[in-house]
Amino acid sequence: MTTNPVILRMGVPSGRRIEPAALSFLEGCGMRVRKESDRQLSAGIAGFPGVVVFLQRARDIVTQVTDGDLDIGLTGIDFVEEYGVEGDDMIMLDEDLGFSSGDLVVAVPDGWIDVTSLVDLADVAIALRERGQLLRVATSYPRLAQRFLHEKGITHFTVVPMDGGVEAAPGAGFADVIVELTVSGVSLKENRLKVLRHAVVMRTQACLIGNRRALASNPDKREVTRRILELIDARGQAQQYFSVTANLRASSEDDVARRLLASPATRGRTGPTVARVYSAEGTTEPNGGFWYAATVIVRSRDLQEAVDHFRAVGGSGISAVQVRYLFDERSRRFDALAAELGR
Repeated sequence: MTTNPVILRMGVPSGRRIEPAALSFLEGCGMRVRKESDRQLSAGIAGFPGVVVFLQRARDIVTQVTDGDLDIGLTGIDFVEEYGVEGDDMIMLDEDLGFSSGDLVVAVPDGWIDVTSLVDLADVAIALRERGQLLRVATSYPRLAQRFLHEKGITHFTVVPMDGGVEAAPGAGFADVIVELTVSGVSLKENRLKVLRHAVVMRTQACLIGNRRALASNPDKREVTRRILELIDARGQAQQYFSVTANLRASSEDDVARRLLASPATRGRTGPTVARVYSAEGTTEPNGGFWYAATVIVRSRDLQEAVDHFRAVGGSGISAVQVRYLFDERSRRFDALAAELGR
């Protein structure tokens, strides 16, 4: 049995919530992670020999990519902001992969009826200080929490770092307020917490990062990364488009094109593709015309209008299929990476 040499080490976040989303995203982009058991912490990607996937905590992926233990990795923008170091070897490859979004917020017990804004919270912090106490802020994001509160003029507090279970801290008496990530708000409600007005520290989503030094110095790593970025690019673009095909009877290809170009909805991205249809009954219709198949790539928002125009100009057998991948002449993500690396 031969083993492919390791070319690229890729981090994928583990965990009950984010791991299924990350694996589903990669599979949707044509990169199925071959994981044989739930406990398996390393795996391969079908069609990508030499790529090894390591399942790690999302926050750890930031430091591992920065340190060069991983070449690229999926993580969250929130963890990049919390654990990233300005001027380090980490480089952003894609800041929004389109999944695992949420808000990092400041929340207080819902029993604090008179506290609805950050101004009110600042007053609470001052009142506690006058009694010789500090406002206790529980969070998994000490750096972001401290920076945000200072920016909002709240300086009299102490951070209570926690690794999970942050929402329970006020009820358990460990803290007064929290700064934590919320997706649906259900956990906050279950723990009788409310989000203050204008208290979103940041909006976050999954992103892709890489190690600058590894990608700049190793062309093999760079080439595999190009392929990965191409698929992400193509999948992301495709989600906005449908491929619409219909049969039309006309005197020529130009006749079909003229009819379709008359409407913005059926002009598509670059115009229609038209081809003769050859049937078993012969190529010529009784009226001297021919059957043609016309295909256009249209935006999702223009789909119904495109179908209506196809019908109006004599289209039949109209089919619309969600485009799976849409490759441009070049990958904008890889071009951005090459420019960043000076390649």
